[in-house]
Amino acid sequence: MSCYITDGLRTPIGKTGGLFRDFLPEHLAAFLFRAILTKNALPAAAIDQVIMGNTIGPGGNIARMSLLSADFPYSVPGFTVDSQCTSSLTAIILGEALIASGQADLVIAGGLESTSLAPRRCFHENDPRFSGPDDFYEQAPFSPPEIGNPATLAGAEELAERFFISRSAMDELAFNSHQKAAQAVDILKPVILPLVRDGQNIQADQCIRPDISRQLLARMPGLLSKNGLITAGNSCLKHDGAAVLLLASEAAAEKYALKPQGKIRAAASAGCDPNLFPLSPVCAVRSLLTKAKLDLTDIDAVEINEAFAVKILACCQELALPLGKVNRLGGALAYGHPYGASGAIITLHLLRTLAVENLRFGIASAGAVGGLGTAILLEALSC
Repeated sequence: MSCYITDGLRTPIGKTGGLFRDFLPEHLAAFLFRAILTKNALPAAAIDQVIMGNTIGPGGNIARMSLLSADFPYSVPGFTVDSQCTSSLTAIILGEALIASGQADLVIAGGLESTSLAPRRCFHENDPRFSGPDDFYEQAPFSPPEIGNPATLAGAEELAERFFISRSAMDELAFNSHQKAAQAVDILKPVILPLVRDGQNIQADQCIRPDISRQLLARMPGLLSKNGLITAGNSCLKHDGAAVLLLASEAAAEKYALKPQGKIRAAASAGCDPNLFPLSPVCAVRSLLTKAKLDLTDIDAVEINEAFAVKILACCQELALPLGKVNRLGGALAYGHPYGASGAIITLHLLRTLAVENLRFGIASAGAVGGLGTAILLEALSC
């Protein structure tokens, strides 16, 4: 059975301690759940499954928390996925599998993240990695130390050096990302849900900087060393936000008069050397194209989650992918990267790109620490 994306919404994206500094992440998701049901005149009881990605929440099943916060019937199930930055793409793939196998007709899939409210974690005192009750860690282990488990900044710096990617090339990509994002505000309005709470009316992404200059980017110091290649300008900071997609079988789309925007044609996950984790979209995209029996020249637009400028440049270099095909509305360097939600966000952006440019095929891909890549192939149905 085919799986269709019939609708999708996301919140504006805020920086850590910014727009959503005191919003519980499940409340961000609940706003979207209620809105997507209202927009499509759907009863909540019609949803067969809710699948949400989340990476740094308080633990437990935040997908279930979210749907209960949205006043869904107790009968609607939900579960949470954590594959780090690929989490919400994985959630979409799992939703597609449920529909393709006939186990569900309507699925809400996406992700949510609040870095502003991330719990502080430390190892148990019996764990050999424990170094004191006040020693909290931000990045969990994702690869055994004997293989290598680089911190994200260190991994990005290593990749830039290994692939001879210059600081100026990364800064230029970051500059263009902000410019494209600023120009795409009207294009994305249909998928961004303004949030109103306690008199606040939050309508726009917080971190897009149309006035950013090449000169400012060039003056920023390296994050690992003064002359380092990775800076706050060509890498993502931390962000809050949520995004969801409404997935439907053909029967459900017909029953509820839902208009398919895209069809999920194929999906793939693949791994690479954890020390080169920013390259993980490369192996995922190659696997996806093999499954779909397509060549990269058949693909009209590509979204790769833009956690670092070097990641985009290195992936394009490895895939021989023209940079002009990638992140045509700007990327996470401008919008922000709420980890567990980012895969769903780039999928929404890809759908809008295909629709407004009258294109057919698009790929959304993300990579994660530990060397995990995920990708999905969409066929637009609005062109």
